[in-house]
Amino acid sequence: MMREMWIISTGCEGLSLNDFVQIDAQIDEWVEGHREEIIAKTQEILRIPSVLGDAQPGAPFGREPLRALEFVRDLCHGYGLTTKIIDGYAMHAEAGQGELLIGVLSHVDVVPAGEDWTYDPFGATIADGKIFGRGAIDDKGPAIASLYAIFAVKQLGLPLTSRIRAILGADEETGFRCVDYYFAHEEMPTIGFTPDGSFPAIYAEKGIASFTLESALPVKDIDVTIAEFSAGARGNMVPDRATVRLRGAGVDWVAVAALMAGERIVVEPQDDGVVVRAFGVSAHASYPHEGINAVALVIRALLRSGVMGGLSAWLEMLLSFASDNTGAPLGLAAVDKVTGPLTSNLGVVVLQEGKLRATFSVRYPVDWKGEAVRQTIIEKASLVGYELVQFSDSPPLYVPQDDPLVATLLNVYRDVTGDQSPPKTMGGGTYARSLKKGIAFGPNFPGFPDVAHKADEFWYIDELILATRIYARALARLAA
Repeated sequence: MMREMWIISTGCEGLSLNDFVQIDAQIDEWVEGHREEIIAKTQEILRIPSVLGDAQPGAPFGREPLRALEFVRDLCHGYGLTTKIIDGYAMHAEAGQGELLIGVLSHVDVVPAGEDWTYDPFGATIADGKIFGRGAIDDKGPAIASLYAIFAVKQLGLPLTSRIRAILGADEETGFRCVDYYFAHEEMPTIGFTPDGSFPAIYAEKGIASFTLESALPVKDIDVTIAEFSAGARGNMVPDRATVRLRGAGVDWVAVAALMAGERIVVEPQDDGVVVRAFGVSAHASYPHEGINAVALVIRALLRSGVMGGLSAWLEMLLSFASDNTGAPLGLAAVDKVTGPLTSNLGVVVLQEGKLRATFSVRYPVDWKGEAVRQTIIEKASLVGYELVQFSDSPPLYVPQDDPLVATLLNVYRDVTGDQSPPKTMGGGTYARSLKKGIAFGPNFPGFPDVAHKADEFWYIDELILATRIYARALARLAA
């Protein structure tokens, strides 16, 4: 029945059931024969620290993201694909021929490593059947899996009537500038998928509003001043570190430090003040409840001291932003039937010249519009002493579950794994929303822990190979 559905959904009436059986067997044998090479190439790309850097000529996101693109270009060139790097923003590698274009979108950039790693975040260590490294699951490991899926289809000479193009960006983690630039200059695929979500398939993604609020420090009734407040690295990560430096005369800072002390808090008394450091747990902004926000930890420590005076109410407002993941303090709490509840993450806090800037990542329902989110934030923030100073929006994605693209990918996954789980939705944003029609397909298998953006990010090696088989079979059907 599943193979008959493939034939219907992909228009492959010229292929028999026996053809599909033979194609699947050839793909599985090819992938297993290249197992060690797939692992080795995954390690090689993980060792490139492709975090956003300073722009350079030909490298708009820094030298390391460009080096990762060049690595992929050379790898694909070795397998005979036509390759092109587009001004350092992105690259593509293409196989096959035909009018229709099947896109596979992944990214080579990664978020900063952060702290608390057991293994070198850019060492690509293999231990306990896992490969560890920043980008192992988000998204370098899946990028290699999808590339080798294309190599398999090409080398096996499978009957294709469409082109397959791998498109790899270098700025997915910091704003999608890579694919925006790419699609302003290059062809848009007819359909496609990105290996940057989870299996069985992701048919809907929440909208993503990224914005910064600014508030001046209160100046009335202040005996203790905040000389420094810093936390977080990216809006799309739960901050795992926060530092506050207080100053004030006539305060027993040793006694204050004792009151602030607590779990995950380190306090350093000084002659004229104190430094408070909070140690939280990082997590992806689409699942903020899985992390521990260091901003909330450090504010609670400050309030315990009893010396914040006229700053207390201001700090309590900031605490509500950091500790409430529903968006209620911003007037945004909501739930929809497709993607569930809205989530809010306060990811970065920086104090400069008496003004505090707080950067958020809000994941909102598929039936909302970004402009409505922006207006709500403006109105609510103004009531509590904040001003919206930056706002960007990535609209939601929704492809119905009965769409042929979803059905085809879902059936491939089920045939390989036997898992009959339904497709899902998520709060994360992927390249799929940049496509005219596309969804996220893998790489996380059911039960796989959420390790993206966390310390000791990893992927099981057996799942790396299994995903390669699934992607190759899927491409064979989509492009047949």
